Amino acid sequence: MVNNEHHFRQGITNIPEICIRQGVRKVIIAPGSRNAPLIFAFTAHPQMECLSIIDERSAGFFALGMALQSGEPVALVCTSGTAVLNFAPAIAEAFYQHIPLLVFTADRPVEMIDQADGQTLHQPDIFGNYSKANFDLPVETVYDADLEYCNRQVSQAINTAIAYPPGPVQINVPLREPIYTALPVAHSNPKILDVMSTKALLTAETLSALQKTWLQSDRKMIVLGILPKSETFHDLVNLLSEMPDVVVIAENLSNVAGDKIITQPESLFSRLNGKTDNSMFAPDLLITIGSSIICKQLKIFLRKNKAVQHWQMDAAMPFVDTYTSLTTIIPVPARDVLGGMPFSEKTHSTKHYAAQFAAEMLAVKELHKAFVAKSEVSDMTVTKSLLALLPPYTILHLANSTAVRWTQLFPARTDLTYLCNRGTSGIDGCTSTAAGYAYCSGKLNVFLSGDLSFIYDSNALWNNYISKHFKIILLNNHGGNIFRFIGDKQLMEKSLDFFTTPQPVNIKALVEAFGLGYITCNKADSIAKSIQSLLCTEQATVLEIFTDSDLNTGNYTGYFKNIKK
Repeated sequence: MVNNEHHFRQGITNIPEICIRQGVRKVIIAPGSRNAPLIFAFTAHPQMECLSIIDERSAGFFALGMALQSGEPVALVCTSGTAVLNFAPAIAEAFYQHIPLLVFTADRPVEMIDQADGQTLHQPDIFGNYSKANFDLPVETVYDADLEYCNRQVSQAINTAIAYPPGPVQINVPLREPIYTALPVAHSNPKILDVMSTKALLTAETLSALQKTWLQSDRKMIVLGILPKSETFHDLVNLLSEMPDVVVIAENLSNVAGDKIITQPESLFSRLNGKTDNSMFAPDLLITIGSSIICKQLKIFLRKNKAVQHWQMDAAMPFVDTYTSLTTIIPVPARDVLGGMPFSEKTHSTKHYAAQFAAEMLAVKELHKAFVAKSEVSDMTVTKSLLALLPPYTILHLANSTAVRWTQLFPARTDLTYLCNRGTSGIDGCTSTAAGYAYCSGKLNVFLSGDLSFIYDSNALWNNYISKHFKIILLNNHGGNIFRFIGDKQLMEKSLDFFTTPQPVNIKALVEAFGLGYITCNKADSIAKSIQSLLCTEQATVLEIFTDSDLNTGNYTGYFKNIKK
């Protein structure tokens, strides 16, 4: 029935209130026309923090960075048409990183679709396989049933976004003309649907069976993928790494490090894969925790030397069998399982499993140190200086592709937080994600990027929310250096420009156009002094360091030849 007290857009007015009451306190609005009622509603709510970012692609990644830092869902609002599609790269990244985003897409009503009206396309479920769910709101909420349905859809969408595994959801909002009309001043006390949180627990029988397998496995390897920083988990893993039959492998994006934890797996397993027989390093029990890893050499090793048992924990996508050895999925937090394992030492000869790795790792560290010490000014030496000079508790953001790979060659620091968009591993939103994270964190955030990644996402700086604590180090090697590392030089020689895409962009002019500070470092300048100058600046600043692409390539390939000695 019709309730004359309801305005036909009462449902729109209710949306921000439902968001606030379910923990969504920040919204990024991409300006437009069709989304005007949504803009009116969000900006009118006194508890909602509203940010305006023009470029939808950058806005989506900025929101991702904010949600990553806060652990809370962030809302996005855009107008209809291709504006919606420009959110897609960030939505896909959020889906694979399991970041909760609430995406409000303004739309024309259904009768106007395919009628040659402006900014109109098919929007329901537009993100397809890259959103957890799609919700369509009613065009009007004059009827009680429509208003209740609208409220329920928004509430359900938020619950879906934050439920494990979290991720992005779309709320499509069709709106009829007139657009620029006043909304109801007050919300109508919408009903909220609460979903009570639960915790998965192992039965005593299951834990006992896992403990038995643990004790029977003479060689245990724990491989950590991308994980958020956790002091409790960090301490537990370090405790496990002290056991003589346990080897812990952790890339820097795992945010776990320690004296007996291997944090340079690309270097180590490049060396191990070069051995005629490396079977003595193969695990009986492989335990993988977290999402994807970067290390190609580790993947090669574990696919060749398959574990007898492979447990997977803390994986939001549990049926991923990267090493083709998966036997058991354990849908319980890893700390709850590993904390229940027996911490007694073995007494027979296989207790030397960890010692075998320690000996090889010692050789790797010595070869690494000697090679890096004699390197000329390059991406490698910049990375070395940066990791040595960053103050404790810095947030280090790494761009795809070469920046994240250079840092993988160096030992991880326990006092840094390492972040990178490895959900889809694209270069399209690295800077925006780092900028969004920096906006919320209040700490020093340093972003290490190549020139192409930076230029591709330079609109990340086109907003009013760039933190003064945001510092960027740009490795200008004149193109996509990664393709020089991974491609066959003779095969690619005639087509190299189509892979590396050298660019003539004046970075100084580009940066200053956005109002950021700029510092440059050439071969004659001290890298260390330039980085120190950057870290002391009182505003968001870009340090551009020019390096030679041929030297970078020689360093990268020469490094691994050296490691295999």
